[in-house]
Amino acid sequence: MKFKTAILSTALLLSVFSFAADKPNFSGAWVLDKDKSFSNPAGLEQTMTITHNGDQIKLEGKQKTVRGEIDLNESYTLDGKQTDFTPPNPPNAKGKRKALWLPNNKGILIEDEIVSTSPEGQEVTQQITRKWQLSTDGSTLTIDYYFDGPRGSFESKRVFVRKKS
Repeated sequence: MKFKTAILSTALLLSVFSFAADKPNFSGAWVLDKDKSFSNPAGLEQTMTITHNGDQIKLEGKQKTVRGEIDLNESYTLDGKQTDFTPPNPPNAKGKRKALWLPNNKGILIEDEIVSTSPEGQEVTQQITRKWQLSTDGSTLTIDYYFDGPRGSFESKRVFVRKKS
């Protein structure tokens, strides 16, 4: 009986520690590593500054492609609740966003649903899901993108390296 109690206590203790894994902190200045990234727009260059405090993330940055440059300014609350946001493109689009921690705090998941009107007047819905994961040494941020919209479904990966301060 004592042996069973010891095994159960050990199993319970280990499960508590696995759930209490440290959450990654994504704060820092990041630059896209084009050689490790794939399936992105032609000529993509991207830099980001991320401020991460608890369940709040603020992202500011720049993204350049052959089509031009855009400023990035996004925020996420990692509580799993859906909130409204205004997407930068297309004009007059409306968005809903949900952001949450992945199981065992291995990263975060951001789900966007964007509804806009096509030039023909039809409602168009696209979904973008991003999975962020930080390397164990904190030097690499990998963001897997999953797009589903009127032009079909596809995936891309962006790998960022932390800028040294």
